[in-house]
Amino acid sequence: MQRKSKNKMKLKISIFLFMTIFSASVFAQNSSHWKRKKRIAQELQLFHSTFSINLPTAETLQKGDFEFEISHRFVPPITEGAQVLYGLDGPVNMRIALGYALSNRIVATLGRSNVEDNVDFHLKAKALQIRNKAFPVLLSLQGGIARNAQPYRLLNDSSRKYQYYVQAVLNTLLYKKLGIGIVPAYLYNSHIYCVDTKYSFTMGNYVQYYVSPLWSVLAEWIPTVTGWRQWHNSMSFGIELETGGHFFKIFFTNNDKLNTSQYMSGADMNFGRGDWRLGFMITRLLKFGK
Repeated sequence: MQRKSKNKMKLKISIFLFMTIFSASVFAQNSSHWKRKKRIAQELQLFHSTFSINLPTAETLQKGDFEFEISHRFVPPITEGAQVLYGLDGPVNMRIALGYALSNRIVATLGRSNVEDNVDFHLKAKALQIRNKAFPVLLSLQGGIARNAQPYRLLNDSSRKYQYYVQAVLNTLLYKKLGIGIVPAYLYNSHIYCVDTKYSFTMGNYVQYYVSPLWSVLAEWIPTVTGWRQWHNSMSFGIELETGGHFFKIFFTNNDKLNTSQYMSGADMNFGRGDWRLGFMITRLLKFGK
């Protein structure tokens, strides 16, 4: 009976993933209403999406736009094999978030992860645009605060529930195909359970190659330069499907955390040893009254 129930769950998850990808492809044929209808002349746009995998790109939205995000990280690694459907049996860590463009250059985002009920709020603003055919540059700054509402262990001080972070996001696009991003970042109180308050300084980076207007491949690495790190640096690679008004990303990663203050603290598994987890992200652009 237990095996039959487990097989049914695997089947449901497989059907769900198939239908998500299929519906995304179909949606691309019929959802031009939700696209960025045109590039704003004064705004430089290099990457298509506002995210890489975990890290932000320097892109913002058009004033008045909303962007809804839902992300999953399956906790078991794929190395556990078919008995857990290569991780799809779960459990699952997830994030939901909603961003709003205060202007063409400023976006405010509120998100929540079910890991320790971590809620974060951040602002991202374009700070510099350099137009150059060979080597365009776009720089954005992002800063935020996170609160761990339900830590799984007792904290020494209730103020340790809060974490603060800043990120500088530098992007370029070579040959209109190869996007490159560098994201130096600082996280205060990176280990909320440590007796002494810790910090982490990371030098995140990513590359994305646009195979076509619809498909791209991408990879991301977030090494800790100094400060506290949980065992391993976070690494991820995967594909991105752009369909009208939303992006679908599916990837492998050694990090099961999603919110900024959590993935910046490092990963618990060794990427080089093949301890990869399956993850995906869907973002949906919402335009009202346009």
